[in-house]
Amino acid sequence: MKISESHQCFADHLDDQTALEYPERFLGPNWKDVLNFWIYLDTLSDGDFRLIVERCRALDLDVGARVFDEYSARSAAAVDTIGGEYKTAAWYAHPTLLGACATLELIGSHKILEQNKPLSFLLTHLNL
Repeated sequence: MKISESHQCFADHLDDQTALEYPERFLGPNWKDVLNFWIYLDTLSDGDFRLIVERCRALDLDVGARVFDEYSARSAAAVDTIGGEYKTAAWYAHPTLLGACATLELIGSHKILEQNKPLSFLLTHLNL
């Protein structure tokens, strides 16, 4: 299994290297999607990340209250899925705010989609 920088950072933050061998124990039912996303993030350039920020602005995701609401919903879904300690480690696994938000969104995506809400942060990262 390929280990992304974010996956390694996640394990380091937990101080538990078994997170590298058994990510399903730590990342919940969407663990494969999270690992694939983290590998994908490793391939992005600075220009790609600038485009992601522009896409978020176009979605109005960077306006204070809206970001808080969006982040809160994703964070709650992630905590419900994997618990607070693992959610915090997942948050710090990627150095960009939007990559962290998209990670939490993926972790709790099944709960978000059950509520008929979109995966806003993830969509800004696709098709670059």
